[in-house]
Formats: sequence, structure tokens, C-alpha cells
Amino acid sequence: MVEQRPTPDDMKSAETRRSAFIAAIPPGVVEAEDKLPSVVRAMNSAPRSKLQRIYQVADDIAAAREPFVACGRGCASCCHMNVSLTKAEAERLGAAIGRKPAAIPRSISHALDKFAGYACPFLDGADVCSVYKHRPLACRKHASFFVNASPCHPSVMNEVKVPNVGFSGLDEALFAVGDPGAAVVADIRDFFPGKS
Repeated sequence: MVEQRPTPDDMKSAETRRSAFIAAIPPGVVEAEDKLPSVVRAMNSAPRSKLQRIYQVADDIAAAREPFVACGRGCASCCHMNVSLTKAEAERLGAAIGRKPAAIPRSISHALDKFAGYACPFLDGADVCSVYKHRPLACRKHASFFVNASPCHPSVMNEVKVPNVGFSGLDEALFAVGDPGAAVVADIRDFFPGKS
């Protein structure tokens, strides 16, 4: 893929696609996302079950978003950037794949460009996520409303201000999993160093 900064027309198109996505989100999905933090807090279950509830809502949002994004199987630019996840997510992922995550006692913050161009340890040789079914919320939420993935190239990804949609219910629910106010957050490469 050739690096390409979006033109003003590209930006306008991406904004239009984002607006069309927002209008296309089914009302029931919007309601589920809004209520998610209180639902997760009320659940008397393990973090894994709470995360599954969060991921289901994120996947419902992603299904509505699909016609409006450049993202698709084999497009892996987003797998070459910082990928933050919580300790609870790392433990869930590790249990699913039979690999224990590194013990990280406190959150680790990295510069935005720290992993630009460096592949996620779970990206396989065909640019396909080997843990797609178990991927963290950051991966489930990430999307490009451009018509192609050029602006996502690692050489420009941190320079392009992309149109996004915030989902505060997803984020608040994620940080309600485990000990309130004590979520440990780090990059996927911190929890799973080296190749998978």
C-alpha cells in the first residue's frame, strides 16, 4: 500500500460515511450501548462473562458499520499501531489461546507512535488476525471511514485526523470490569511480548 494523506475530498467523503453509519445504527443497539455500563456493573459474574457482553455490543455496532468503512479481511494497517487493552482483556485472551499474559502491576502508557509499523504479535503472515474471535475492545472499535486504507498506512496513521465515533458506554463498561478504578491498561505487546 502506498502512503497517501487524504485530500479535502477524501475527508469530506469519510465524514459523510461516518454520518451515514451513525444514522444506520439500529435503535436497539444504541440503547444497549447506552445501558451497557449499568448492565455490566449489575452482572454477578466473572470478568470473562462481562467482557463477552461488552464485545457482543461492540460487534453489533461493527456489523452496522461494515458498509461504511474501508476495513476488511486482509487489511491490517490497524494491526501495526498501538493496541491498548486491559489486564482483564489480556487474561481473557490468554485463557482463550492457552498463553499466559505477562504480569503487569500498573498501567503502561506509550507514545502514540511507539508501535507504528510494528505488527501485533497475533497478526499472521497473511495479514489476518490469528485471535480475531478473542480480540480486545480497541480492535473491535477501530475503523476507517475512508474509501480505502491508504490513510491508515503506518507512515501517516498518526498524522491524519480521522473521523471517529465515540462509544462512551463501551468504554465505561470496560473499565467497570474487575476492580473499579483499578484497571491496568497496557499495549498488547506488553502483555504478549514476542511472536505468538
